[in-house]
Amino acid sequence: MNTKPACFLALAAAAFFSGCASYVNSPAARSAVAQRREAFSHSLISKAYNAQPTMRFPATVAIAPMGSEAVMHIRALDALGRLEPLKSLPELRNLPMATSLLENSADHKDEGNVPLLRLREAAARLHADVVLLISVETNATDGQMFAPLTTATLGLFPNNRYEIVATGLAALIDTRTGYVYGTSEKSAAKSGVMMVAGSSDALARRKQQAQREAVEKLLKEFPSFWSGVVAAHRK
Repeated sequence: MNTKPACFLALAAAAFFSGCASYVNSPAARSAVAQRREAFSHSLISKAYNAQPTMRFPATVAIAPMGSEAVMHIRALDALGRLEPLKSLPELRNLPMATSLLENSADHKDEGNVPLLRLREAAARLHADVVLLISVETNATDGQMFAPLTTATLGLFPNNRYEIVATGLAALIDTRTGYVYGTSEKSAAKSGVMMVAGSSDALARRKQQAQREAVEKLLKEFPSFWSGVVAAHRK
């Protein structure tokens, strides 16, 4: 048996891999890797910045309300049939709800936003391509315009002015990688004057009204928002 060709191939392979190793471990290569690492102050920032889209169309979008207020309004709008028009959007296969029943209650060792990780995990259980996160922020101010008048009228005269601004926020996030396809926000405002007596209950109702309007505005804008995402990422 002629062993010369086999020896030649072995020597060539060793030289090739030795060259590759020296190239990968060269000072220039190590310097480039170090520079890439130093470009980010934290590994989480690097991971977020380098995340890539993986969504394929038609896609499954899991709606994930964050916080009790968002959950309340999304469920109410769903019961009223306001989510039905969204389910027939082009390139959208399904629109399930990522509820708390699907969230893992176990502690996460990962750093970062644990609630977001749990919602992405819930979406993964539904085999959803992306998660539509929805939350509500509310700012409210109220105060007496003229205190002596309140005392004189025993709180029965409209003397408590209020201003409420509720903002619905949405983010479309890749379930697998955390890539953000886009964000949106819509606000609704309420203002007026009410009686001091029972003002806390009345103010709570005004807050809920403003929050509901903000979330409705957000959902009404979703078709155009979705069209932009499809146009940008459909291959």
